[in-house]
Amino acid sequence: MPRTMIVTFLLFGLVTLGCAGTGHARTYTVAVTEDIPSTRAAVELLQAAYRMIGHDLRPQIAPSRRALFMAENGLVDGDLFRIEEIAATHPNLVRVPYPFLQGRVLGLLARSGKDCTDTLPDGPLIAAVRRGVIIEKMMALSLGTTPLETESYDQVEMLLDSGRVDMALISHIENMSPVNWRLWKKYQRLCQPVTHFTLFHYLHRDHAELANELADALEELDSNGTKERILKRAYEHSLSEPDVDNAHSSRY
Repeated sequence: MPRTMIVTFLLFGLVTLGCAGTGHARTYTVAVTEDIPSTRAAVELLQAAYRMIGHDLRPQIAPSRRALFMAENGLVDGDLFRIEEIAATHPNLVRVPYPFLQGRVLGLLARSGKDCTDTLPDGPLIAAVRRGVIIEKMMALSLGTTPLETESYDQVEMLLDSGRVDMALISHIENMSPVNWRLWKKYQRLCQPVTHFTLFHYLHRDHAELANELADALEELDSNGTKERILKRAYEHSLSEPDVDNAHSSRY
């Protein structure tokens, strides 16, 4: 066989392996909420998954509610992560069927106390939650409290400090807190998480054909230890930063 033909076959084989089942390589844009520490790890992990199927991923920063609107209406190609229940209320979004990240909602009471507590104070309560973080609002309602939506986790801290709310519900994703760790020493917390939840990556339905390939890629990154290494590095970094509320802005 002529040398030029062998080289041609080898090059064709490399291209086929790099983009198997995905068509032409392209860059997909997903909406990302900027001021949650776990987003850095999530973006890194998802970029690795997209590369495995022959594509690139570009994050586009937006507030949580706007990010969901953009993904639902096809203004971006998907949303970084959302809870499983989103699929039922947003028909244009397709869930990638592999668990992406794990989280839990923790409760913090607007009163000091070294020991945690298993009971809420008596009377009607107001709970600060982050606007657009659907699981926090859901849990506030399930506890019988009135949710007060905030624009940032900085605002959550301000409301606790001012006594304008009775408690705050705060989502930890893979043990990373979106508020400064000093807050957990300052106020009394509920002993048990209010709930646990699983986050999934979502695609706009125009890209539904990627869902199973991305699920396989995420499973591989999980089984080969890449996911654990990314999450461990992100967690250690979050502990080393003096202000975890704002330190993760614009660092992708």
